[in-house]
This record gives sequence, C-alpha cells and structure tokens, in this order.
Amino acid sequence: MPSPELLARLRTLIQERQIGSGIALLQSHVAEFATLRPREQGSGVALGCLAQWMDVGFDDGGLLVRLLPEFERCDRAALALGDYVHLRLAEGLVAMRRENLSDSLRHFETALVLGEDLGEPRITAVAILWKARCLRKAGEYDQAEEITRRGIDLASRANLPYIAAVIRTLESWLLFQKGETAESLKILTEAEAVLSDTDDFITLGNIQSTYGRIALREGRYDHALKYFERSISLFERRQSLGGYLARSLTNIAQSKRFLALQLRRNIDARWERQRALGAPRTLVDGNDKAGQLERMHDLLRNAQTDLSQADVIYKRLGNHHGAGNVAVNQAQIQLDLGNLDEAEERAAEAFQLGAAKADYVLMCRARIVQAMTAHARYEEDISDEEDPSRFAQLAHDCAKEAVAFGQRTESRRLLAQAYICQGLTFVSGFFHNIEAARACCDRAESFLDGDRHDALWQEIELLRAKILHTGVEDPNLRAWSEGSIGDKSLGDVVAEFEELLIRRVWEREGRKVSRVAHKLAVSPKKIRRVLRHLGLLAEQSPEDLVS
Repeated sequence: MPSPELLARLRTLIQERQIGSGIALLQSHVAEFATLRPREQGSGVALGCLAQWMDVGFDDGGLLVRLLPEFERCDRAALALGDYVHLRLAEGLVAMRRENLSDSLRHFETALVLGEDLGEPRITAVAILWKARCLRKAGEYDQAEEITRRGIDLASRANLPYIAAVIRTLESWLLFQKGETAESLKILTEAEAVLSDTDDFITLGNIQSTYGRIALREGRYDHALKYFERSISLFERRQSLGGYLARSLTNIAQSKRFLALQLRRNIDARWERQRALGAPRTLVDGNDKAGQLERMHDLLRNAQTDLSQADVIYKRLGNHHGAGNVAVNQAQIQLDLGNLDEAEERAAEAFQLGAAKADYVLMCRARIVQAMTAHARYEEDISDEEDPSRFAQLAHDCAKEAVAFGQRTESRRLLAQAYICQGLTFVSGFFHNIEAARACCDRAESFLDGDRHDALWQEIELLRAKILHTGVEDPNLRAWSEGSIGDKSLGDVVAEFEELLIRRVWEREGRKVSRVAHKLAVSPKKIRRVLRHLGLLAEQSPEDLVS
C-alpha cells in the first residue's frame, strides 16, 4: 500500500506538471500499488492517483485493469467517500481508453458531483477534463465547451495554473472546430507559454498538433507539416505515448495528401492555361510537369508509410477510432489513385470499426468514402458485369446515411463533407436532380462559416461548377455560360433568354399564363405574345379566357 507521503508527492508533481520526475518516482514504487485491496483505507485514492499518472504518460503494464475487478466486487457502501470518488475516476479512465464513452461519462459525472461535495478542486478539475474529452470524442462539442469553461474557472480559482492551461488547450481545440480560429490561437499561445517550462509532452505535443490542424484548415499545408513534425518529436520522447504518436502520423499523412492534391490541381490548371494559349505540346508536357508529378507521388507514398505506422500502433492498442481514421485516410488515398477496390475495402473496414463502438463521426467519414467510391465506379462505368446504375444508387444510399450519421454529431465540417458528398450523387447523370444538389451545396457552405481556404471549400467550388455545368440543358445557355454568342448582339441574347425563361416558367407553373405573369411581374399580354411566337399558344386559346 503506497504511503500517504508518496501519494502527496505524486499529487504535487502531477499538479506542477513535472511528469518525468513523477513517472520515475512511480516506477520505483509500483510494487506498492500492486498490493492494493478494497478493504484498505486510502486504496481508492491510490487507484485514482495511478489513473491520473497513466493519463499523463505512465505505462502501468496493465496494473490498473488487473486491480479493478476486485474493487468492482467489493461492498462499495463500506468505502470512504474519497476512496469511492477516486475509484469512479479510475473506472472512467479505463472505460474511456476502451472507447466505451457512455460508461466513462457516467463514471465522470458521478466523480464530478461527489468531488464538489468533498470540496476537492483537483478531483473536480480532473473529472471535468476527462468528461470534456469524452464529449469531444463523441462529437458533443457544445457540451464539451460548456464544461471546459467551468473547469478553467475552477482551476484558476483554486490556483492550479498548469491544470487550467491543460484544460484551455482542449477549449482551444473546441473553438477551432466551431470556426473561431483567432480566439483558438490566442488561447493556445497562452497555454503554451504556461506549460513551456514543463515536460508534459502530451499537452505540448497536442498544442503543436492543433497548430497543425489550424494550418491545414487555412490551406497552409507546408506549415502544417512542420507543426505535425514537432508534435511527433515530442511524442517520441516518451515510449508510452504511442497513441498520440499514431494520431500525429495520421495528421501528417493527411497534410501530405492535401499537398499532393494541391500539386495535381496546379498541374491541371497550368496545362489548361497553356493549352488555351496554344502552347506547343512539348512545353505543356515538359520536365517541370514530370517533376511535379513525381513530387506528388512521393507525397502519397510517404503518406501511406505514415499511415501504415499509425495503423500498427492503433491496432496494438486496440483503438477502434484511431484505426478507423487510418483506414479512412488510406481509402481516400486509394481513391485519389483510382484504386477503387482497395478504397472500398479500407472504407468498409473503417465503417465496421466505427459501428463496433457506435462512433458516429467515424461511421459518417467511412460512408462518405464509400459513397465517393461508388460514385467513381458509376462515373467511369468500369464494370463489365453489372448495371452501372447500381453504383449510382449505392452512392446515393451511402451519402444519405453519411448525412444521417453526421447529424448525430455537432461537427459542422463533417456535416459539410456529408452534404457535399450527397450533392455529388444528386448531380450525377443517373439522378440529375440539380435542385437537390444545389440545396446540398448551400447546406454545406452554411456549415463552413468563414473557412474559404482549405480542401473542403475547394470541394464546394467543384460541386458548384458541376451543378452549373450539368444544370445547363439548353444549348444556347450552355454556349452563353462559356462566353460563346456567335454573331448575336447583347439585345439578341437577352431576347432569346427572355423567351427561354418564360417558356420554362410556363411549363413549371402548369401552363397557366396568369401564374407566369405574377411570378415574373410582367403583363399577361407579353407572356401570351412570347408563347405565340414560340408556337406554344394558339391565337385564341381557352386558357387565355380563364387566366
């Protein structure tokens, strides 16, 4: 049984974020924790202490998991209140690591209420931090932000500056998810200044990761790479931080993929410009293009290597969410490369991992990739054995499910992705539902607020361009949209457009002249004149008499 003096020293070290010293001290006394039994007074407090050190990087070798069953079987009514609260904290941490978020939230809520009754701000602050993390993992961002601010206020009043700084890093991430980037950066910088003299590599690495995510959002992919490299170097300084390392490897792989896509767009744009100018083929397809293509493929290969490393780590840890995110990113790269079978396989794996834990964020992301893969099969019509319309319907169904899963979270960007995906299925040649596609595009844009720089906004622009191009059915409109008017004057174009517009509105309004006149705010006489000119209305039709 650990002595009260040892537990007090460990509490001080974790409070001051002297992590290396605390881990060394705990390692030298770990045998004392192995003898913990429920009947001993203070055993629950010792379990809670062990759980808190595990959260900051101590590798207990599975000790806490081995100890908990005996505490679960004990007479909890006989436990002192302090022991019981710490026991619930320890149980909550184990449940959170197993991705059983509903169980962990229940444990943390109990610890939070009782911790307040005990008047122990340190216990309450830890319960708040861990509960907020669970809510964030579940996509419940508003609730997470609310409780995070409560924790910051509590830690500040209790003179716990380091704990307050740790909670503020989580607040920063939540604000970033809501699009409040400037405030997020301000909080992140202040928290980093407080923690800079500590060896809390988890929080310091998370800060660099958040800087990287912000850079990704702003389309600064080279900067994002540097931030993720810094986070990786911090997580590598402690062997027990494999899960954090895997997350940064996944993030840096995403940065490399976005850089590769940016290169691809630049190559295509340059090729189009040179072709429009009539440049010689040798100039268009020169060495510079070959070099850029090689750079693009290098980035994708490196991204795949990073993801493979992350996959090994996550599967060793049994982390469904992390392994699922890796699978989604691998599927996206395979889709970029046109390897549809591999993309489909990895996306299906990601969905299964998400479904096992009711992880709606992961399930939504997986369905998006599955929809895009099916859409690509339909667009390319590469199946010799099956009706391609099957893939159009599959893409539609997956996109619809993606939206439904996204709506069960509070992630605005995830919902934007889902609506973009659904819009692409509507605009396909199979459904050709331009109005539905346009509505999806508008919904997606509404979720992005001021974000106008990253890959997601470019996807919206591509969808809008596709809607514009696909929605122009009339050959004259299509030609005009491309700037081709032949020998016609502006007056000729306006007159022809007027005829086209009146005809279409007349057809949509049930061929009722009065409705068209009301909708376009022109006289019924003018509507009849145009329709007669088009041969659509007799000189004296019955409809005229009742309109």
